[in-house]
Amino acid sequence: MNERSVPLDRKEGIGSRRNNFEKNLSTKQRFQKKNPRIPAPHENQRRTVDPEKKTRQGKKTADRLIRGRLDLKFPRSVRVRARAEYLKVQRSGRKTGGRYLVILSLDNNLPSSRFGVTVSRKTGNAVTRNRVKRRIRELQRLHRHKILPGKDIVVIATRKASEASFEEMRSEYAQLIARAALSRESLVK
Repeated sequence: MNERSVPLDRKEGIGSRRNNFEKNLSTKQRFQKKNPRIPAPHENQRRTVDPEKKTRQGKKTADRLIRGRLDLKFPRSVRVRARAEYLKVQRSGRKTGGRYLVILSLDNNLPSSRFGVTVSRKTGNAVTRNRVKRRIRELQRLHRHKILPGKDIVVIATRKASEASFEEMRSEYAQLIARAALSRESLVK
């Protein structure tokens, strides 16, 4: 018998066939890039080359001049957001109620006032509740500059709030703010 006809496992013992496939390979790669983070020709071609040059989409808002006079934004810093803050206002806040809205107010010892909205399931389904919330947030955004600083104000919608028009809610909101002595205009009179 020559060497070619002898099976592999008989040449060097049992398991040698497995050892022939397992070799000690070096961990060094042959084609290693110097810096793998350098962009290659296959990079995303849709990305803008110049970071200063941004392409804008959509309409340009025409209310920039109005915002110059009054800050009509409604950022997170002027919202009551935590559940504990809502509960604190509901427990110890001053209550002023109307047909569509109930306003709760409490001093917060901050330089600005914060606003919150509560609409229960009794008002209607999710679509109706969201519509009412959007209307109340818009009222708060428009009247925010008229409110005294240092207050937490939570507006609760009643069951009838879903039936009210925006103008009815707007007039009631202004009356409740004046009645609760939260408006700067109510102090002047």
